[in-house]
Amino acid sequence: MSKQIKQNFSSGDLERYKTALEYARKSKQSFQIVSTGLSRKIIMPNGYKLNYFGRKGAQNLVEGAFLVMMVRREIDAYIEKNGTPPQVEPTQVQTFNFSAIRKVLSGKRKPIVGVDINACYWFVAHKLGYISDTLFERGLNTKKKKGLLIAIGCLNKLPMIKTYKDGECIDTSFDTAQHQTYSPFYWNIIYHTHQLMIDSFKFFGDDWYMFLTDCLFVSIDRMKDAQEFLKERGFHYKNHTIEFKTFDSRNITWFDYKDMKIKTMYAGTRDINFFTKIYDEKQRVAEATL
Repeated sequence: MSKQIKQNFSSGDLERYKTALEYARKSKQSFQIVSTGLSRKIIMPNGYKLNYFGRKGAQNLVEGAFLVMMVRREIDAYIEKNGTPPQVEPTQVQTFNFSAIRKVLSGKRKPIVGVDINACYWFVAHKLGYISDTLFERGLNTKKKKGLLIAIGCLNKLPMIKTYKDGECIDTSFDTAQHQTYSPFYWNIIYHTHQLMIDSFKFFGDDWYMFLTDCLFVSIDRMKDAQEFLKERGFHYKNHTIEFKTFDSRNITWFDYKDMKIKTMYAGTRDINFFTKIYDEKQRVAEATL
């Protein structure tokens, strides 16, 4: 059996990429560049792929990044067996209960508990059947939060492809085929989290203050209820407290006791009451068409 020749090479950070690109252009070589986020890949005519990632001086290795390709392989297997899930509209998973926050700020500023959902998107991907029990457990055992996040987030990436001939860029395009294949899985995971957010608001009402991606914020006296709410849905969690400081109808500011610093987020029109009305109306329409 002939030995397989290595064609993928880890070639350094983005500074080295710039140097390699400049050399290839001056040498009038022909090649392709695939770009996503902080990743660049130079593909040579002989099939060699030179991979570059991260900024100079940064810790380039994302621990657990190997899960990206493992998730993609399992998504491929899912598609072969079940097809691609229906495309859902992009949804919001960062919302605020404006009236409840104003109420807190108008009187005694009591602490609020943030109940963080451990590896939220990873749990949802498993719950939806997109990843196997084996990969699910392996991912959790790595204890690499960034790796888990990237593995799911990469499902929604849209790679840009630049084609060079004799050192000159002759075409720029996007890998829409890849995006159309994997993006529906990403947005279904986000939508399921959106449903969790809506359900939690309906359950806690004015004791519900905000939901930030994977963290539910409720009154401190509802902490155990929030834990039980998530536990019943198969999630694990950890807690930290915050205290709201200001809300000027645009930005919300609070003190985070976990990180011991002030945090601010733009709230805009992201009132949970608005998104709940939209969600309920869509549910009524869907039920009417059955």
